[in-house]
Amino acid sequence: MSCCAPLGTLVSGSCFSGPAITASKRCCIVACQSQDLYAALDETGTVNRRMNLADWGLLLTAALLLGSTFLFLNIAVREISPITAAALRTLVAAPICWGLMRAFGAQLPRTRKGWIALFWLGLLTGAIPFGTVAWGQQHIESGMGGILFGTMPILAVVLAPLFLAEEKFTRRRLVGGVVGLAGIILLIGPSVLANASAQVLGIAITFLAPLSHTLGAIYARRQTNLTPPAMATGQMIFCGAILVPLAFAAETPLRLNPGVLAIAAILVTGVFSTGIAMSIYFVVVRRIGAMRSSLVPLFFPVVAVGLGAVVLGERLPLEAFIGLALILMGAIAVSSRAPANPPVPSSPRPETQNS
Repeated sequence: MSCCAPLGTLVSGSCFSGPAITASKRCCIVACQSQDLYAALDETGTVNRRMNLADWGLLLTAALLLGSTFLFLNIAVREISPITAAALRTLVAAPICWGLMRAFGAQLPRTRKGWIALFWLGLLTGAIPFGTVAWGQQHIESGMGGILFGTMPILAVVLAPLFLAEEKFTRRRLVGGVVGLAGIILLIGPSVLANASAQVLGIAITFLAPLSHTLGAIYARRQTNLTPPAMATGQMIFCGAILVPLAFAAETPLRLNPGVLAIAAILVTGVFSTGIAMSIYFVVVRRIGAMRSSLVPLFFPVVAVGLGAVVLGERLPLEAFIGLALILMGAIAVSSRAPANPPVPSSPRPETQNS
């Protein structure tokens, strides 16, 4: 149900009677104005438009929040086992997503089909990425994880056109994805690839995260009957339902005794880097499509390097700036509009003879 449903109910009552603007009326106006943020671009071809400042703002905000996950999780997993940490972030994020959903007047679906869709979103964009990344952190270098997530634009350029008629494959977008990945490698450091042969299993398992996330974004784009806040809330519900039992089966969460810093890191990750971030992410998917929303993880290393420079005072080498430039060039190429299909010439009308 859209956020304007409550407004429609109040219009028929006494809420809008008289010239005075009541508190309920202002609330309803805000709710309906907020729906513009979640407006669906469902018509075929609508997604193939030039990205505006609002699109870039939402995309970069999602990248900032999601990209900070690695910093806070790195703090948390020092005292909390990885799968337990992944489960805890979903338990913290779920009520945040629910609160945002209610604030925007949306609600969870009431049909079996809608709940099945939320299950797949929870599995593809939540449980599999969270679980494989948590496991992979124990077997690969963190920089390798950033490189693997940097493959998402390439995966989206190849896979999205197979499932979405609105997404068009172009060589420019593919080259942009490759250039962006090269920028990530240069930004993180090519030396990370030197030990790749010793991390084959960890790389293979972790690679399931960007692959699953890409498929999840494509699937989310097809769910036109679900609002982005409902997607984020349902995602967290099913993600938690999968990860919590897994944490108890594989680890011993009740025996943990984390300190204040680790608990704070989980809370920040759950509230900002997961709950609010995923709510914005599904808005990005709805607004600009699955292919261009894959640019979000392209900026993860940028966020990590930026936080390191600002928070830790790290100095960036020349290679980092070159890598940042390549990432920006790749992002511009992937975000470009696909060429419009040539118009089909109309057949000439047959001439009629005057009798």
